[in-house]
Order: sequence, then C-alpha cells, then structure tokens
Amino acid sequence: MKIGIRGKIILAMLVIIIIAIAIISMLAFNNARTIVLEEVKQSNLEALQNANDYFLRKFMADMEYVVDHWAEDEEIINYRNMPGQPKMVKSIPDHFQNISNQWTGFVNSSPYIAWIYLGSQEDGSIFITPIDDTMPEDYDCRTRDWYKKALTNKGKTVWTDPYLDAGEIGGYVVTVAKAVEREDGIVGVVGMDIKLSRFSDIINDLIYDDEGTLMLVNSDGEVFSHPDHSMLMTNINDDEELMAQLISDNGTNIFNYKGRESIISYMTVPETGWKIIGVMPLDINKALAPIMSRAFQVALASVIVTFLIGFLLSRYITRPLSNIMDGIENISQGKFDEHIHIDSKDEFKVLGDQFNNMMDTVRELIEERNLHVRELTKKNTEIRNSYLSTVQSLANAIEANDKYTRGHCERVSCLSTDIARKMGLGEKDIHVLEFASILHDIGKIGIPSAILNKEGKLSKEEFDMIKKHPTIGYEILSHVDFLAESRKVLLEHHERIDGTGYPQRLKGEDISLLAKIITVADAYDAMTSSRPYRKIPLTKEQAIDEMLKGRGTQFDADVVDNFIQLL
Repeated sequence: MKIGIRGKIILAMLVIIIIAIAIISMLAFNNARTIVLEEVKQSNLEALQNANDYFLRKFMADMEYVVDHWAEDEEIINYRNMPGQPKMVKSIPDHFQNISNQWTGFVNSSPYIAWIYLGSQEDGSIFITPIDDTMPEDYDCRTRDWYKKALTNKGKTVWTDPYLDAGEIGGYVVTVAKAVEREDGIVGVVGMDIKLSRFSDIINDLIYDDEGTLMLVNSDGEVFSHPDHSMLMTNINDDEELMAQLISDNGTNIFNYKGRESIISYMTVPETGWKIIGVMPLDINKALAPIMSRAFQVALASVIVTFLIGFLLSRYITRPLSNIMDGIENISQGKFDEHIHIDSKDEFKVLGDQFNNMMDTVRELIEERNLHVRELTKKNTEIRNSYLSTVQSLANAIEANDKYTRGHCERVSCLSTDIARKMGLGEKDIHVLEFASILHDIGKIGIPSAILNKEGKLSKEEFDMIKKHPTIGYEILSHVDFLAESRKVLLEHHERIDGTGYPQRLKGEDISLLAKIITVADAYDAMTSSRPYRKIPLTKEQAIDEMLKGRGTQFDADVVDNFIQLL
C-alpha cells in the first residue's frame, strides 16, 4: 500500500513521539518503583520496631522487673543456711517459707510462669516454687547454664535460650535470672522460668499483613515463636533463601522467597541476641497501579495530540519541515524545553506554534504524573502518621488493664475542653487541648504494671519512675508532626504553680495555660474516682474543697475559679 507524504509525516511523528514518551515513561516508572519499594521497606521495618518496643520488650522488661525485685530483696540478700541444714531440692526451709508463699501467689496468678526459685551458692540447694517432686536429689544449681550465666554477668539480668525442661512442665521454657550479691560474696541466683508459649502468644497476637509471617529465633537459628506451630524449635539455618538475607543485626530487603517476590525485615533484641523476623509477600504491581494508569493516560493524550498536529503539518510540506523534524528529534531525546522556531509568516509558523503548545501540554501531563508520584509518597507519610492510632490503642490498653483508671483519659478530655470553652479559648487551642488531654497518660506504657497498680504508698524509687511518664509520653509522640503542640502541653501536665511539680519544675506563667487546664481536670477526676491507693472516691464537694486548698500553689487560680463555676 502506497503511503502519501501526509501519511508519512503523521506516521513518523507518531513513531518518534511514542518512542520518546515510552523511554521517559520507563525511566519515570523505574524511579517511582524505587521510591515505592524504599517506602514499603521502611514502613515494614518501623512496624517491626514497634512490635519489638511496645510488645516484646515491654513483656521482657516486666519479667526483668520481677527478678530484679527479688534479687534486691533484703531477706534474700541476707539468707544463710541454718546450722546443720541439709541440701534441699524438693523442700523449702522454714526461714525461707515467707518468700516461698509470696512466690506461690505470683505463680498462681501468672499462668505463663512455670517456676520462680533461688539457687544457693552455699551448697547448690534450690528453693523452687512450686515444689517439683521430679527434681533429682543430687541436683546442683551451680552446674546449670542459667546459674553460670548470671554469675558471669553480675549486676545484670540475663536471659537463656529456650530449652526443654526436665521437670513437671515437660515443655520448652526460657529462664530470666540475676545474681544475688552481698558484701561478703555471692548469695546465689534468683531465676524465673517462663513458658515458651508466652512468646508465641505475644508474636501471634500482632497483625503483620494478611499473608505476612512473624517469627522469633534464638542466636542459633532455632524458631521459638511462629504462627505455624509445626515450625517451633526447627532451625532456619536449613532455609538457605532466608539465611542469605540475615547478614547483619538489623535490616530489610526485597527478595524472591519460595517463588514469590517478598519483603523481609528483621532486628536483633540486644539483651538476648534473638531476632524478630517478618516476611511478607510483596505485590508491587498493586502498589504501582495508580502510576501505571496515569502514565497510560499521559501517553494516550500525547499520541492524540501528536496525531492532530501531524495531520495539520502534512498539508503544508515546505522547507520549514526540516526545522520541525529537527525539533522533534531533539524532543525525542528528552529535551522537553526545546521549542520549534519557524521564521516564515505562513501556515508553518502557526504549525510550529501549535507543536510548541502541544509539548507544553505534554510537559504539564508529565508534571502531573510526577505529582501523582509525590502524592503516593505523601500517602505513605500519612500511613506513618497513622501510628498515632496505635499509640492511642496502647493508651486504651493500659486503661483496660487497670479497673481504677478505665475511662479516665476520656473524662479528663471532656472536662478540659469544657473549661477551655468556659474561659473563651479559640477552636485551635481547644483542638490542641483535646489531643493533649486524651493522650496525657500515654507515657504510662513505659511504667511497669506492678507500680501502676500498687495498692498503698509508693516508695521513692517507684514514685520517681511514675514521674517519668510525661517525658516518656513526650518522646513517644516525637515523630507525630501534627501533635507537636499537644505533646508540649502533655509534658507539662504535672507541673505546679509553685514550681514543685515535675518533670521540669516550671512555675507560674512558665506553664502553658492548656497544661494548667489539664492539671485541674486530671486532679478532679482522680479525686472523684477509685484508685489503688484510695478505694473510696471523694464527693464533688470534698473535691472542690481540695481544689480550693491547692488554688495558687498546685493549681492556677483562674482555672480553678472557672472550673468551680462550671461544676
């Protein structure tokens, strides 16, 4: 079939433009793919970090707190065998019975605790709760790995790798232990055996994508937490594809795993050498679908515009055509800032201008495509910001575990915003106040549960730990940009007008008004609610009297006056 000059011009322009756009689209697509993959890798690593920080490490810290407490108990530190006392394995000496009774209550209330015990340096005895009748009479605690590891790391709380217990439990356990010292030498080692199933429960409770897998392995590669129970105590060293990715303490990578493109993220728990490993199938086509769709629209629009311009050009074949073709060649090489210059005053001048307008449109479409890439990156940023909901869920989880403070944050938020409106604050301040009051106690996630729920007076050390919760909350929210003002208010909600508050000992006008409002609302709700240290709440009238006593010293006078009027 014979093709006329008009057809040749149109066909040539279409081919050149299509090739140029295809090259540009391919380069842009590869760039967008790299950006998306990096965002996905970072998001997965941060999700794994959150799982380690807020779930696994919190549980381990609670267990270490229990062992530390007993390793520092004066009665245990001062323990000595009675004269003529035989070596004991299956019984408890009378002068140790008080501690054993306390341990019994703790073990009975904690189904994931197998045993708690003291191994004696004096004769190798072990005072174990509950008593295990299967223990051999010649058992010597000083020969056990947990005992040796604790003595090697004096002053530190140590963890063992999982091992199969030979006692009544008959399953895998992990031991956390600490040496007990006094001036004249080693007393022994306090140890606690935790059922391995507890670690599996923690990991399995975490949501890691619908098809993702989270596992916990020890330093030898043995799996002791996995959603597939048949994988427990198997060794990942046999999995060459997986082991090839674990080249450092922490990392994330994309690789082909069992025939599917997958993303792996992993990190090492410093205290134990254990690794948390997350493997998730990766559907990159789904993530890039919006970009591909936009690229297709840009290409289609470019082809249509090129066809129309080519059709017009084909009518006026004159000498300026070579200039036009040179311009097209430059543009096909990616020089999109090029304009075609036609000196004639006829239709070719119009045609050149039309072509230049077309390329401006193409540039705008490409810029629009690039904007879509940036929007996709912004979406990933919004996903990171959604970690706020995780932090709020953790705060709710703290309240759910404490019958005394359940609903406290919500009540404080309602009281705080009511006071603010009564004082005529603007909506911007009320918005900041609402978030700060809801999250004011989120820092308690870093405080051991045993201290939060303690009945009776706290020790100085325990109260010092409680006083850290505003700072902990401030740090938790440090990367949530839109809460920047709220986290500053949260940090100050335990400051006092007279400067004796915490954590910064601010006074008077140095304390923000929003923090002063939360202080009053928080104190009133605490006084009118049941607490571990005061089971019977104050009446509204009694609470008002207490507020008036603290007016001008603990509380801001203007806030107190407005609050009492509001009540």
